[in-house]
Formats: sequence, C-alpha cells, structure tokens
Amino acid sequence: METSQQVKKSWKDNISTFIAITTLVLAACATLASFKAAGYGNKMVLAQNQASDQWAYYQAKSIKETTYEVERDTMALAAQQAGNPELYKAKIAEYNREITRYQQEKEDITKAAKRLEQERDNAQHFNGGFGQALIFLQIGILLSSLASINKQYMYWYIGLAVGGVGIIVFLYNFVSAAV
Repeated sequence: METSQQVKKSWKDNISTFIAITTLVLAACATLASFKAAGYGNKMVLAQNQASDQWAYYQAKSIKETTYEVERDTMALAAQQAGNPELYKAKIAEYNREITRYQQEKEDITKAAKRLEQERDNAQHFNGGFGQALIFLQIGILLSSLASINKQYMYWYIGLAVGGVGIIVFLYNFVSAAV
C-alpha cells in the first residue's frame, strides 16, 4: 500500500520534470525545423534568382539570333537583287551557322533554367513542410509551458499530442528531403 502511494506521489512530484523535458525536446525540434525552413527558404530564393538569370541570358541569345536572322535575310534579299547569289552564299551560310549555334545555346539555357525552377519548387515544398512542423512544435511548447505555469495538466497532454504531430511532420520532411 505504501509503495503504490509512493509511485503516485513520485509521478505527481515528477510531472513538472516531464513537462520541462517535453518543452525542451519540442524546443530542440523547433530549432532544427526553423533552421531547415530557413535553409530551404534561402535555396528557394537562390534558385529563383539563378533561373531568372538564365531566362535573361536566353533573351540575350534570342536577340542575337534574331539579329543574325535579319542580317541573313537582308543578305539573301541583296543577293536576289544583285542577280548573283553566289557572291553572298558564304556570308549567308555563316549567318545560318550562327543562328543554329544560338538555337542550340537557347536549348541548353532552357534546360538549365527549368532545372533551377525545379530546384526552387522543391525548396519551396520543403520550406513549407518545415514551416508547418515549426507551427505544431511551437503550439506544443506553448501548451507545455502553460501546463507548467498553471498546473493544468490537460494542457500538457494536448501539448504532447500537438508537439508529437510537429515531430512527425518534421521527421517526414527531413527523411523526404534526404531521399
């Protein structure tokens, strides 16, 4: 009989310690989630900037390609008017090679820009996922702290559940990002 009272008493005496440990664990996970969310936020912005740079580069190549197309067409028209297309044939062929080169470069730039956009989208996904985990973890911390202050342990139980969801969301995103 005395042993069961000691067990009940020790549980009740130690609940403040359990609440503190819960708050500590949730805070540590929230810190990690915050760092991960910030890291993916930075990756998202960087990838977007790099993709924008690629599309600007694409536009520059398009302008140069168009310039060569105009020059080629002007040269072809001049050859037609001169009645001697052989004089202009080499220059027209040179313009055609340049146009083909710019078309290939634009394809390569498009692939790079789309790859960077995909990186941005992935970073945005994980930024949001870690942000959601952070919200649940912070609510869990809040409820655990509230239970510690007012000794209403129902807040701690709810905080455990909400914080547990935050930990699960954090781990899901952490594992998904690693794959």
